Amino acid sequence: MSEKNTTDEIDFTSKSSFQNVMNKAKRKQTVKYFIITTITTIFLLAVIYIGSQQILEKRRSDDDSGNYSLIHGANTHQGSASPSDSNLFSYTQEITYEKQIGDRVILWDTDSVTTPLFGKRRINENGSETKIFSEREKRYVNFNQLNGEREIEFYFPQLTYPYLPNEITAATELGNNKIVEVALSFKKPLTLHEASKILGTDNVNWLWVDTSTDAQVKEYKKEALMKENERHAITQGGGYAYGFEVLDSDFEIGGQYFLNIIKTLSLEDGNYQNKVKKLANSINDESSPKVSDIRISGAVVTGTPKELERFNNIDIIRASLIGATVDIY
Repeated sequence: MSEKNTTDEIDFTSKSSFQNVMNKAKRKQTVKYFIITTITTIFLLAVIYIGSQQILEKRRSDDDSGNYSLIHGANTHQGSASPSDSNLFSYTQEITYEKQIGDRVILWDTDSVTTPLFGKRRINENGSETKIFSEREKRYVNFNQLNGEREIEFYFPQLTYPYLPNEITAATELGNNKIVEVALSFKKPLTLHEASKILGTDNVNWLWVDTSTDAQVKEYKKEALMKENERHAITQGGGYAYGFEVLDSDFEIGGQYFLNIIKTLSLEDGNYQNKVKKLANSINDESSPKVSDIRISGAVVTGTPKELERFNNIDIIRASLIGATVDIY
């Protein structure tokens, strides 16, 4: 006689109790994954934020525009740099530039500069100039749109011009309540010692350094031949000129400071490294430039009409242009 074992299959998965257990386990798993994902996301965002801020702060601390402004732009320097916007990937600053006229400081230009996390800075120049031809002065006159003052220019000693302005005389005839800025251009480049001996140091604010290479002068002369008339004279705009402020009434101290800034910027991996290296080569293309290598092709002088009278009869001055003027009172 054989026994027959029978086993009834029990379907546990269909029971409500089992379904409840499984649903509860799934909910726990979902919550667990959500918590892990949230924590991971927060951690990654925190790492990205902290990392980006550190990079931006490093770029901010490495910003060399302040030093560059000390050697670029005639009689101007960088003023305040106020943050206007900052986010995860960039920061923006509103930078002002000022001009020293005697004992007065006036706003001259403003830039909106955006520095991204990576890549080059973007500069939006808010200030601009208006160029108008003056029949009376026989030249184009540039006016600063922020304040309506005249922009100064220099005339290259290596070029010939059909007309050379002589506005130092007009500057000395203005009212005694005025402080006047005048750009002087020389007949030839001078050493700092020669310029100091000829000009003196009183009322001399800023010196224009001769950075013209032989190749550039050749191009300027070729361009001058293509100009139709005197309206299009090739000049060096003050805002783009290289030079330095006269420090402690001593041209050579200012010249050494100028070279120190060039050396500092050329060693930094910044926005102006290539520019200052070319600048150094234009002063001395065989070795690091020394103060004795610097040649001056012009100057910016400021003072009252009476104080500027002594510049009227200096033979080395080839051209002179009035720039900004302010009232003493």
